[in-house]
Amino acid sequence: MDDAKIIARAPNVAIDKAVLFSMRNLPLLEQGTTYDPLATAENLWVNIKCYASGGENALHAHGGEDHSFIVLQGKANFTFGDGRTSIVGKFEGVMIPKNVSYKFEADEAENLVMLRVGGAQRKGVGLDDLTSFGTPKEIGKLTSFSDGSIKVGDSPKNGETSKKRIYASGKFFAPD
Repeated sequence: MDDAKIIARAPNVAIDKAVLFSMRNLPLLEQGTTYDPLATAENLWVNIKCYASGGENALHAHGGEDHSFIVLQGKANFTFGDGRTSIVGKFEGVMIPKNVSYKFEADEAENLVMLRVGGAQRKGVGLDDLTSFGTPKEIGKLTSFSDGSIKVGDSPKNGETSKKRIYASGKFFAPD
């Protein structure tokens, strides 16, 4: 599938009303990753992530955000800063409080598809300054690697994110 044929998802912004979102027809991958916003409110954001392999390979922590991953397809091997590891499979999840270091790697047997839900007590108000993932930029700036560096989305240390995205022709998560 050609990148040009995929329409980027924009977050459904919830300011003063409930919003609906869907995870249906997420393109699956041969290589690379997707990280798409589904919905964003002032203190809560929901994303869908898909990995062909790899994962978030460098130990890192989100200083301003509690978040959770729920595996919808595939398996992820999580490693935490305290040395613990855990394989998280379909319909299982992990809750990661702010400042807890972690990384994960996808089992390459099939695409890893995860729902990511993040929330924070923000200093700012409004939804005018969001990342392309629908997360308030003030929150993203508080993410750091265990070596003290600041997260850059396409850095090779981010693993699969730095690879060219190649869509798996005709393959989708949760097709209608």
